[in-house]
Amino acid sequence: MKKIPLKYSVAESTEQIKKSLADKGFTVFSDIDHQENAKGADLKMPSSRVLIFGNPVAGTKLMQKDISVSLDLPMRLAIVDDGGKTLLIHQTMEDFVANYQLENHPVLAGIEALFKELASELNA
Repeated sequence: MKKIPLKYSVAESTEQIKKSLADKGFTVFSDIDHQENAKGADLKMPSSRVLIFGNPVAGTKLMQKDISVSLDLPMRLAIVDDGGKTLLIHQTMEDFVANYQLENHPVLAGIEALFKELASELNA
């Protein structure tokens, strides 16, 4: 798991990431607001969002190599308030290699580059 500090709030970061993903050809399937869901259960928690997104070309290539990776697809990333700091959290490519037969898969390098680019855009 990797945690990258961001300079914008959770809400601002989430909206910017959603736009950037769409611009890059990804589909955002879901935007889960854990803080809002907690309020519905009369519980409190800091701002926390999870985006579920994907691209059928990349996902299919991974599943063709190891169908078990379908448990972690589409991709997910979290944008959270951690004590007043906004963090982008995502699985690393090492996480995927440890759990699935995906060692040296070229799609993983592209996904890693995507996460770096998203963080860079939000910290520019």
